[in-house]
Parts: sequence; C-alpha cells; structure tokens
Amino acid sequence: MDKLKKRLVELLYPKRIKCCVCGREAKESVCSSCLSHLEYLEGRVCLKCGKGIDDEYNNNICPDCQREDKHFDMAFSCFQYKDMGKTIIHKLKYESCKEVACVLARFMHQKLIDEGLEMDAVVSVPIHKSKEEVRGFNQAQLIAEEIAAAMDRPLWNCITRTKVTTDQFKLDKIHRNLNVHNAFCINMLYNEVKYKNVLLVDDVYTTGSTVDECSRILKQQGVQRVFVITAATGSNT
Repeated sequence: MDKLKKRLVELLYPKRIKCCVCGREAKESVCSSCLSHLEYLEGRVCLKCGKGIDDEYNNNICPDCQREDKHFDMAFSCFQYKDMGKTIIHKLKYESCKEVACVLARFMHQKLIDEGLEMDAVVSVPIHKSKEEVRGFNQAQLIAEEIAAAMDRPLWNCITRTKVTTDQFKLDKIHRNLNVHNAFCINMLYNEVKYKNVLLVDDVYTTGSTVDECSRILKQQGVQRVFVITAATGSNT
C-alpha cells in the first residue's frame, strides 16, 4: 500500500528536473536545446579510432592511427569533445551530475545499434581508488552500467588501476602513452577469461592511450576482440 501511495504521489506531483547545463526545466538531466548544440559525428570517421576526418582526406585511416598500431579493434564515439560536448562531460566528471551518465549511455547504446555490434560483456575503464574516493564515483563505470543493462550483457569489472597517474589532459601525446603504461592490471578474481568479444567503455577518447593500454592487457589475458565506445572524441592531430 505504501508503494502504491508513493507511486500515486509521483504521478500527481512529478519531480521537476532541471537541465544541469542551462538550468531550464527538462525531461532529463540535459535538455533537448543543449543537446542540439552537440557536434555529432555524422560525416566521415577513421575506421580505427572513430575520430572525424575531412572529406578531402584520401585515406579511411587517420594520420594518428597510421603512425601507431592500436591494440583495440575499433573505436566509436558520438560527438566532438569541444564546446557543449566538453561542458556536458565536465558536468558529469567534475560537478557530480551523475544523471548525465544515463543521457550519454543512451547515445552510446544507439551508436552500437547503428554499427550492429554485439558484445559478450561490457568493461569500464577504471580510475585509481584514491581518485574515486575523492570524486565519489567512476564516470566510466556509471555509463557502462547503463549500457550493459540496455544491451542485456554482463558488466565485467576485470580491470584494476594500479598506478596513480597524472591527468591525461595535462600531457602531450608521448607523455600520455608513458603515463598509462603498466597503469592497469587484470583483477586476480577474473583470471579466467569467459568472454571473447568485449566492449570497453570510457567517457572521452583523445589520443586513445588509456583505452589502448586497457585493450592491451585484455588481449594479453585472452580476450580476442576489443571494441571501444566513448561519448566524445577529440580532433585529429
């Protein structure tokens, strides 16, 4: 009876949701007006990392991926990590607007459907325990939980971050690679690999150093294929 009363109150007096970006009333944590300002990846993209490439560029693999082999098989993103895209990501990561994870996960899940990807399990990129204690959550984990539920696939928390690293945005490309090298390991509880095709989830793809290092240890452990999905991606260098 108490649950029925609670549900009735919710129907009669629905909770007002305000957009975490502009503050206007909205149906979810980011309003449709703010979402319309995202720069969606609708044109040509690199077939390896998923970054946008110019129509005049005469190769389907971007310069970054041609210069450096990646351990993951393919990566996909939804929008550019700039302007409104950066603002929304920062609301989640640095202002604890955790509801944003649901919005981002919806976009990412739709991207996976559009690409026809079917995975055995979902893995999130971990942050170090000390950083998670300060922030209170791991944004990639929140997104991965939503995607795993939408895909009806297990969430496989098999990666542990063993090294405290400098924030990647403070470093150039070379030092980003060095920064995350050997920063992860497979949790001993997951030594037996049950899944062959894994979806690796993070919030942003910039140089790809973090997801590539995670992909390396996943394949070292016996995973055959790793596909990466992020909400946002940086520009090609």
